[in-house]
Amino acid sequence: MLIIAIGAVLLYLPISHQEGVELSFLDSLFVSTSAVCVTGLTPVDISKTLSDFGSFILMLLIQLGGLGYAVIAVIIIMIASGKIDASSGNLLRDSLGADHKIGTKKLLALALSVTGIIEALGAIMLFSSFSEHYSLGRAVYLSVFHSVSAFNNAGFDLFSDSLMKWNQDPVVLITIALLIAFGGLGFILYGDLIDHVKNKKKISVHTKIVLSTTVFLIISGTVLFKIILPGVDWKNAFFQSVTTRTAGYFSYDQSSLPPAGVVLTIILMFIGASPGSTGGGVKTTSFFTAVKASFFLLLGRSPVAFKREISSESVLKAFFVIIISVLLVAIAAFLISITDPEFTSDQILYETVSAYATVGLTMGITPYVSPAGKIILIIMMYLGRVGFMTIISAFARRRISGARYIEEKVIIG
Repeated sequence: MLIIAIGAVLLYLPISHQEGVELSFLDSLFVSTSAVCVTGLTPVDISKTLSDFGSFILMLLIQLGGLGYAVIAVIIIMIASGKIDASSGNLLRDSLGADHKIGTKKLLALALSVTGIIEALGAIMLFSSFSEHYSLGRAVYLSVFHSVSAFNNAGFDLFSDSLMKWNQDPVVLITIALLIAFGGLGFILYGDLIDHVKNKKKISVHTKIVLSTTVFLIISGTVLFKIILPGVDWKNAFFQSVTTRTAGYFSYDQSSLPPAGVVLTIILMFIGASPGSTGGGVKTTSFFTAVKASFFLLLGRSPVAFKREISSESVLKAFFVIIISVLLVAIAAFLISITDPEFTSDQILYETVSAYATVGLTMGITPYVSPAGKIILIIMMYLGRVGFMTIISAFARRRISGARYIEEKVIIG
C-alpha cells in the first residue's frame, strides 16, 4: 500500500505528464495500483499521457510489484541492518512458496538473478525488431520497458494499441509471449530445475504440476482460440492463449471477441499463473488440485498426482481460494453493474476478472468506468495481487480450543 501511495503521488506530479496533459489523482492512484499489482488496466492512454519520466516511474513500479513485497522488504532490511533475521527470511520463503530449508540469501539471489537474466534477454530480442522502426535510444528504452512489463505480467505498453501493430511480427509476439510465460512460472520452479541439473535432485511434484498444467492450458487455449476467433493465425492464437494468463497485452481487438472467445478468456484469466510468480489468478496449482480432488472424490479415493498423494490441507486451500475468488468477483461485478449500468454484463465480468486476476485485458471500458467503479477495481487489483489468504492471516486471530464437536453429515448435491 505504501509503494502504491508513493507511486500515485509521483505519477500525479506535472513532471510525469506530457505537456498540456493532466492526470487526476484517482487515475494516478488507479495506474499506480495497476502497476504495483502488475495488472495493466489503465483509464488513460499511457503513451499519450505520461512523459518519459512518468513512464520510467511506471516501469519501476512494475518491477517492484513483480518482485513482490517480501523481496523488496528483505532487500530494505538487509541494506538497513546488513543482515537478514529469521522472521524476514520466513516472510520471503512464505511469499514465494519456498521450502524453509532454502537459505534466505540464496532465495533472494535466485529471484533477482532470474528476473535480471530473463528481462535482459527479452530486451535484446525486442531490440532486434524495434531498432528497425525507432532511433537507437528510443528502441533501447522501448525494449527494456516492454521486457520488464511482459516478464512481470503487467501488460503496460507505450504503443496506444498494445501489440496490434506488431501482430504480424513473430519476433515481438513470440518474445513477449515467452517473457509472460517465464514470468508466470514462479521463482521456486527455476530453483528446482537448477538443483535438478546441478545436483541431480529429483524434480518436485510442484514443478511437475506447474509445467504440465501450464503447457496444457497454453496448447488447449491456442487450439480453441484458433477455432473460435475468425481470421486469426496460429501465432496470434498462441499469443492470445498466453496473454490471458495474467499479462494484459493483446494482438487481437478484445472488444470484438465473439461470445465463446469472451468466456474462454475469462476462464483462462481466472486460472492465471503459478504460485510465487509475477502473475495472478487462483493459480495453476489450485486449478490442478481442485480438478484432481474432484475426480478422485467421485472414485472415493485420496487424490494422487505423479505417484504422490496430495495432502488434504492442499485440497482444502485450493477449494478455499477458488470459492472465495468466485465470491469476490461476483460481488465486485454486481457492485459495478450498479455503479455503471451502461455496460453489458459480459463487459463488467470481463473487466472484474481481469482486475482480480491482475491480467489487464479490457473490452475497452476502463477509461469510461465511473469513479466508484474505479475504486472497486482498485480494491480488486489489490486483493488479487496481495492474496486473500495473506490478508486473512494478517488480521485473523487464531483461537486454540480443546473442544471437539460431534460430527454430522450434510447432504451435498
